[in-house]
Amino acid sequence: MESKSLLTDTQREQLVALQTLDLTLNAQKILTATGRSDRQVSYQRALVALFNSFEDAFVHAVALRFELHEGLRKKLYFKKDRIRLLRRYGIDYQAIDGYATASALALIVQSIRHEQAQVTPELDQLFAFWKTGYPMVQLDNAYRILSQDIQIHYQQLIHTLLEINAL
Repeated sequence: MESKSLLTDTQREQLVALQTLDLTLNAQKILTATGRSDRQVSYQRALVALFNSFEDAFVHAVALRFELHEGLRKKLYFKKDRIRLLRRYGIDYQAIDGYATASALALIVQSIRHEQAQVTPELDQLFAFWKTGYPMVQLDNAYRILSQDIQIHYQQLIHTLLEINAL
């Protein structure tokens, strides 16, 4: 356990304020600015924006809570480093409600960015309408589910950061 686990009043206030952050704002702007003809592409962009919002908010909250320097902040963007770093502070990140959603969203965005939005083996059966090797379909349904679940996960993360006890 690291020594920087005491929560100051300022940190508590800032984390409480972060808990109300709506991660979907940028994604919703993308969806409302796009016409129906580009619907699939707009949902792809919205999923990427949702992921980016979550990642930035996640890193900001954890770095704020534990007063992390820039090098450790950068490590939080990588799954294994994230898990290891939070474990150092007594947090089992994988046990936080919604961890699977965050992992799935990361895989979806990776597929959108690097696989032309094709369903990869890791994403097969994530949604009943997805099959390996085929394009992602019904992204509006996927977005709706993931946007709700990632918001819950983020709020649970903030709750955990507020409640973690110092040794």
